[in-house]
Amino acid sequence: MSDQQKKIRILLVDDEEDFRTSARDALQRRGLEVDTAADGVEALKALEGRSYDAVLLDVKMPGIDGAEVARIIRRDQPELPIVILTGHGSIPQAFEATKSGIYDYLPKPCNMDQLALKLKDAVLDHPVEETERQYQDLTAVQGTASILLVDDEEELLTSLKPVLERRKLVVTTACNGREALDVLGRVSVDVVLLDVKMPGLDGLDVLSQIKNLKPDVEVVLLTGHPNIDTAMQGIKRGAFEYLVKPPDIDELVKVLRKAYLFRQTKLEEQQEEKIQEILKKRPE
Repeated sequence: MSDQQKKIRILLVDDEEDFRTSARDALQRRGLEVDTAADGVEALKALEGRSYDAVLLDVKMPGIDGAEVARIIRRDQPELPIVILTGHGSIPQAFEATKSGIYDYLPKPCNMDQLALKLKDAVLDHPVEETERQYQDLTAVQGTASILLVDDEEELLTSLKPVLERRKLVVTTACNGREALDVLGRVSVDVVLLDVKMPGLDGLDVLSQIKNLKPDVEVVLLTGHPNIDTAMQGIKRGAFEYLVKPPDIDELVKVLRKAYLFRQTKLEEQQEEKIQEILKKRPE
């Protein structure tokens, strides 16, 4: 691997052009590879198009502020470390809910040697490449799980699909129950991640039809309005698991992979039973 390939790749997000330019140049002189974004929208587009080892994020920005960008990153790429820069003396209240997902906070202006070391420490403590390798290893052992994501919220479909695909899952989407059943008739699917509350056919009705049409397909229910009665109905109708919105991404991936493995085990058992039946019919 070349020295260029080994460089830590940072996304620097700040609306102050002079700071972006000077900080980028200073960090690159210290051996980091740095891309820049002038606001939250630009930052999120950059994160969709390229892989980074860490994000250096300003708090106060026009449009989507740093707090919202951090929340989106924690939702979509929970393994990606974030270092917050603030020129306002204290951690804004907006970050209180995301403290556990932020690697560190540094005041502006900051010492560039200290900043470079902090970014390198963040990457060493949260190695993104190692996380991706773990998902690749799981895929090699378990096979590639095919997921049908069903939800009437377009924003959830567009945000969750690439997140799951980065975890080496094959994802198809449907925006309602009818479309989901149509997809199941055309596409091979291992697990359905199914919203409970949808217009027309709700999730429980779709679950029942899935189990009638393709009983071997596992279904994980997802709801923003959890209650015990709905959960019990879902389990009785054959749901594999019941999760609450917004789901923790790592936990969601674990459940989807667990459902996939459960299905694979059942299919292998059915295949073995068929083989044994054929062997019994063979003449001695």
